[in-house]
Amino acid sequence: MLTPTADRWSFLVNFFKAPLRNASVAPSSKVAARNMLRGLDLEALEFVVELGPGTGSFTRELYARLPERCKVLVIELDSGYVRRLQEQYGGRFDIVQASACEFDALVLERGWPRVDLIISGLPFVLPEPVKASLWSALKRQTQQGTVYRWFTYMPPLMKRHYREFDMNLVRRVWANLPPMWIYSVN
Repeated sequence: MLTPTADRWSFLVNFFKAPLRNASVAPSSKVAARNMLRGLDLEALEFVVELGPGTGSFTRELYARLPERCKVLVIELDSGYVRRLQEQYGGRFDIVQASACEFDALVLERGWPRVDLIISGLPFVLPEPVKASLWSALKRQTQQGTVYRWFTYMPPLMKRHYREFDMNLVRRVWANLPPMWIYSVN
């Protein structure tokens, strides 16, 4: 298991390698991770997908708080992050190296009847083919009652990208570097 210092260092290195993919210099704080799940009935969840977990700030909170019977699919593009996530959570969570645009196929492959919650750590600036496929899947899921939760560091810029969604602000988290705004659909 990586130490918090190693997580931060890994995250910073990946930010400099790909700043559009890793949109922050530091992983989300524990306070931010707790607030990402705030107000959700975690005991009722059976099928959860996490997109772009990075070093696993939200994954760690899901692991600690979701019931053991809950099935969790974690989708991450970076092989280094995937390897570490598999070491830490692979015994209970299904962690795959894939693009978020493969969301539909990955859920279908598992035979899940629905997705109850989608947690996203993805930046709002995505390559257009990825964004088109992912937005289509997210719209379809939220229309079926799935809760979609994500965060941003720049609400005015993010809102242009998410104008197709009926979103609401869940919480501002000042105890994070940088401060974040958490949004939700449903």
